[in-house]
Amino acid sequence: MRSWARRLYRATAVALVLAMLPVMSGTAQAADVAYNQKNQRLDARPNSGMPIASVSREITLEEGTYGWWTFPTSAPCQTYTGRILPGTYTWTDQLWPGVPGVGTYRHHSYLTEVDGGWSYHLQCDFQLSATGSYTWGSGLDPHF
Repeated sequence: MRSWARRLYRATAVALVLAMLPVMSGTAQAADVAYNQKNQRLDARPNSGMPIASVSREITLEEGTYGWWTFPTSAPCQTYTGRILPGTYTWTDQLWPGVPGVGTYRHHSYLTEVDGGWSYHLQCDFQLSATGSYTWGSGLDPHF
């Protein structure tokens, strides 16, 4: 009788542990944040005679809500939080020195769907306080 009770106790304990695994492991994690970025030396006083910098990659996105932003600055820039249609996109970031004037960079970020041709666009104008090495680009945060 003891062996029967012991087996029932063990089976109950194992069933309880297995039932609690989803609770103990926490909530499901969202998809990872994706980045399109480049590290390079940027001048604190850019002018329009300097070359345009660009970085591009292909990315496949599921339908859903995304947060999209540009960096390296926290300047008041255009950001987007909303729906992006599913598809494969060319994700391009461009940095235009000296636009709209000396001392300013204009940053464009584009998501262009490769088959349908629709696109999304962000723009940011910013200034840097010092010349140095910066990582610039944009990020996409899936909110699902």
